[in-house]
Amino acid sequence: IIEELPSEHWVDVVEIGAGTGGTASGVLPRLLNVCAQYAFTDVSEVFLHQARHRFSEYASFMRYELLNIDADPRLQGFASHSFDLAIATNVLHATPFIRNTLRNCHRLLRQAGFLIVNELLRTSSLIQTTFGMTDGWWLFVTDPERQGQMSPLMTWEEWRKLLSQSGFSGAHCMRGRGLLMESQAIIVAQTPLRYQPYPDALGDGSHFISGGLGGLGLLTARVLV
Repeated sequence: IIEELPSEHWVDVVEIGAGTGGTASGVLPRLLNVCAQYAFTDVSEVFLHQARHRFSEYASFMRYELLNIDADPRLQGFASHSFDLAIATNVLHATPFIRNTLRNCHRLLRQAGFLIVNELLRTSSLIQTTFGMTDGWWLFVTDPERQGQMSPLMTWEEWRKLLSQSGFSGAHCMRGRGLLMESQAIIVAQTPLRYQPYPDALGDGSHFISGGLGGLGLLTARVLV
């Protein structure tokens, strides 16, 4: 993927739901001398604090930020289309509305940016009895895309369909051989070379935005930028 980017291009990377840093520990050594910033994100400040110490040798290009991919990243301080590469390992399925999640991933990426998803494609009795005991496993039950399923996991065909409908122009799936390896997949999706322009809903002229004392004006401004 790095080779597909323009020569001498320093990449901006965001890892979604980075957790304990298992994925980052394997990725960061391969990004030396090509990475402008690596945004290590999670919903827990505890993981960010631990990662600051674990990856201190990469401090020159590391960022540690809270990010809930369920919500619009623009409302959390992330500018639209600011990353070349987004990485998510066994985390996107654990969100309540997968279509919304994928659109938020797309919103983070620049033109021709890559989303790398490491996900299980099917459940098992062991997975159900282990993760099924947690509340987070069942966040998907109100998701119309996964209605009637017994787990939040999706097949490759379901992933491919939703990625396409979420604005990604192409997606590929890589799996190993054997019972265990076939159920785990690396999915790579790319945003289009050109984004479709949004209609000018506001029209010409000047507009005044007031959000009162709650900061809504600032949040709205971030969405519009």
